[in-house]
Amino acid sequence: MTPAERSPRVYEPDADTAAASDDDAVERLTARVAALEVEKAVLEAEKAALEAFAAVAAHELVVPLIMTESYASIVADRLADTDQADSCEDLARLGRSAARTRRLVETLLHDARSSGRPLHFQPVDLNAMVGECVGLMRPEIDERGADVEIAELPVVAGEEVLLNGLFTNLLYNALKYSPRKGGTIHIGASRESAEWRFLVQSDGPTIPLEDRERIFEPFHRARTERRERGAGLGLAICRRIVERHGGTIGVTAANGSGNRFFFTLPAG
Repeated sequence: MTPAERSPRVYEPDADTAAASDDDAVERLTARVAALEVEKAVLEAEKAALEAFAAVAAHELVVPLIMTESYASIVADRLADTDQADSCEDLARLGRSAARTRRLVETLLHDARSSGRPLHFQPVDLNAMVGECVGLMRPEIDERGADVEIAELPVVAGEEVLLNGLFTNLLYNALKYSPRKGGTIHIGASRESAEWRFLVQSDGPTIPLEDRERIFEPFHRARTERRERGAGLGLAICRRIVERHGGTIGVTAANGSGNRFFFTLPAG
């Protein structure tokens, strides 16, 4: 037997068989694409329903928060000339807490209403905005003896309501997890090519490396932080706002102790 005769035979499908195999592959791929389109439509419908629910829920919450904020101020004014100083301070705290919560709800409401359209960018003066945010938290800042340093901040393009919610959340978070007494919170900005890079740096326990990504997910908090209560939504909201503006957000350890939250926003 010659070597050619001893060589194994290689199976070569005929043209009809190869064409049938290709047709089967195309049919399976077409069916898979159709199934994925159905899944996509279902997910988009669920997302739209969830956003609609969030908008309705936020709208319903705004009114009682405004009433709480207003009546706390009215009653505090009535007690101003009495010896009820402690009650006045408690009412002021209640009013400030309602005001912060109202801002958060208004941010969620605005985000839900605008989620189906591109953001309407307008010039936003961050010096004025951050100054207002710090003013709202001033009593708590003074009570803790914290020091807030604000560098010169730029005018950026964005949606003011959303950016207000971003800075309010980050500043309140920095204060909440700062030392109970003392500590410094620093807010700054630097220009990097076509974007601005912002930082909100504070003293306090450093977030572990393994938690620095997950804390930006909804309902997640750093596993080592149990000192303060919270639902774990604030930073998730911050990430959504930054990403909707085309930026990125993250956190690193500050010089040995503390945390440096950073995010970018488009310049111009």
